[in-house]
Amino acid sequence: MVVTTADWLQAQYSVLGSAMLDPEAVPQVLTETTVRDYSGPCQAVYTAMSKLFATGKPTDVVAVADMLEGKYNEFLAELMKITPTAANVGYYIGVCQDQSRILRLRALGESLAQAESRDQAQQLLDEANAMMAQRQQCQAVTMMDALKSFAARAEKPKTYISWPIPELDGRIYAEPGDFIVLGGYPSAGKSALALQCAAHWARHKRVGFYSLETGSDKLFDRMVAMLVGIPMQDIKQNRLQLDDWTRFATASTDIGNLQLELIPAAGMTPTDIKATALARRHEIVIIDYLQLLQAPGSSRYEQVTNVSLALHTLAQSMGITVMALSQLARAGKDSGSPGMASLRESGQIEQDADLIFLLYLEDPEKPQGPRIMRVAKNKEGTCPKIMLDFDGPRQKFSKSGATSGVVAKYTAIGWQAQRSNKRKDASTQGMDGQLPMLSSDEPVPADGRL
Repeated sequence: MVVTTADWLQAQYSVLGSAMLDPEAVPQVLTETTVRDYSGPCQAVYTAMSKLFATGKPTDVVAVADMLEGKYNEFLAELMKITPTAANVGYYIGVCQDQSRILRLRALGESLAQAESRDQAQQLLDEANAMMAQRQQCQAVTMMDALKSFAARAEKPKTYISWPIPELDGRIYAEPGDFIVLGGYPSAGKSALALQCAAHWARHKRVGFYSLETGSDKLFDRMVAMLVGIPMQDIKQNRLQLDDWTRFATASTDIGNLQLELIPAAGMTPTDIKATALARRHEIVIIDYLQLLQAPGSSRYEQVTNVSLALHTLAQSMGITVMALSQLARAGKDSGSPGMASLRESGQIEQDADLIFLLYLEDPEKPQGPRIMRVAKNKEGTCPKIMLDFDGPRQKFSKSGATSGVVAKYTAIGWQAQRSNKRKDASTQGMDGQLPMLSSDEPVPADGRL
């Protein structure tokens, strides 16, 4: 529906007239609109009504006229004349909100066209983005409304973001608007895992991969290694053979059809990423990595805190799934299994995130060995530990082999025989080719000793 300026004026008159006719409409009007939703004399009437309501006085036309000291008597009489009932006040409130927002956006656009500096333009963009993300501050849901909504949602198939590691599906329920953190020590493979997720998601979603430390050419080289199976060493040294080029040509159509954009993001702020994501219509945003984003703050802790808050807001307000990679701080040399407290430089990250994955070597002394991916926080599911093998030359994670890692060690000493039938079944699944799963509270031995 296209709303004109005349419609907006009519809506303003109807909202204010309804409020003066029906005292029960006043709280709704004052809660769901602000003075910026009105123009001309309507702003004065709204302000007078707000003051009367705040002091517990009547808000009828006589009281409003008295508050305005007779300056708008003719206008108030006209309002009452064109508003016979307050029954449609909710509809007119919506028109007021929408039209005032459009006009303010137009004004911001005109100011943006005349901006004299990047900082000034950025400030105007921030205002525009905030305005587009505005939601009604008070949306009460009755139990009857909730019951109806539940029944309607239950009739529709629920879909969540799938994962390139199948074992996560059915355990990790990520949705649009979630803020996901992937933490890891340096060289744990978190960038490779993020690229693998990006390629997987980009088959069905528009994905933006924002890299703050690696150029797009190097990122694409790693994707070729992952998707085509050409070793990184051969790519780096330009040693591609005929069969490599053949496989590349075969895969090129599928790679070209991925809805994935690689974005060099050095020096970017969370606001820059937000503006770019909206402009490029990204449904999923991946940031490598969080601590390199620029943000205001008097200390490094405060800066990272502001980054985390901004990314959380971006996800929630825009309905964009945000995955941010994060460095982990070691408690000491080869400190082993990390926790959420290991997320570097700000405790705010663990508060803001809906999902937190921690990626680290099973045995720090074996850099080529299996990885542990621990789900440290999951608001909507379990928190498993998953054994992964990492193919470094091809930059790809996969399910752990049957003879590697913790499962094999447990088997070697007959520990599985002492477990419950449920644990036996879980271990058997892992040995049959499924990802070996460890309980969230089970220690992960690094040296084979129990």
